[in-house]
Amino acid sequence: MQEQPLLTQAERDFIQALQDQPAAAKHKAIPNLLVDAGGQIKALLAHCAAHEQLTIDAHFANQRLTFTPHLVEDAQHAQHLELGTPQIFDEGPVSRAWRLPLEQPVALRQRNAVPSDLWVREVSMTGLLVEQRAKREAPKRISLLLPLSGQKPIAIQASLVRRTSQGLLAYRLDPLDRRGSERLRQYLYQQHRHHYPQAHSA
Repeated sequence: MQEQPLLTQAERDFIQALQDQPAAAKHKAIPNLLVDAGGQIKALLAHCAAHEQLTIDAHFANQRLTFTPHLVEDAQHAQHLELGTPQIFDEGPVSRAWRLPLEQPVALRQRNAVPSDLWVREVSMTGLLVEQRAKREAPKRISLLLPLSGQKPIAIQASLVRRTSQGLLAYRLDPLDRRGSERLRQYLYQQHRHHYPQAHSA
């Protein structure tokens, strides 16, 4: 059965145009948006975007990509919607953050950059699947650095949730700071594009 395209060409062109808009400071007042819609709908969209209550969902196979548009102002003081990096979810009986299986396990590092005995097999915005390579009791809490290719390591804290039937450790991530959260989200989105190019092709 042939997969339906994630978005129509017109929808892809619209999202690409939003992403290509230059970044600018957010305007606190509710502005007029350049949207082909009635005045009430434009006011509602502007209000929701200004308060980060507006999302655009795109569905692909069993996955959902949720974009949060933000208001930006161009040099002519016109307001535009700019899309941020999406959150990615696996959909099923329960919706959960998409898990990226790493091609090669990555060792979590101590603050002094020394590798630990905990090696990450999968990563998501909410958790890690970890292999422990030392014979010791699994730590209930960890505070380590997650190295990701192409960027600085991200400081993480996490709590042990369970041990899987394969002997791996499932950890739940504590909420990351704003910068760490955005960097991890961007990394996961880049990897999603690599793993599912058909979902992102123009």
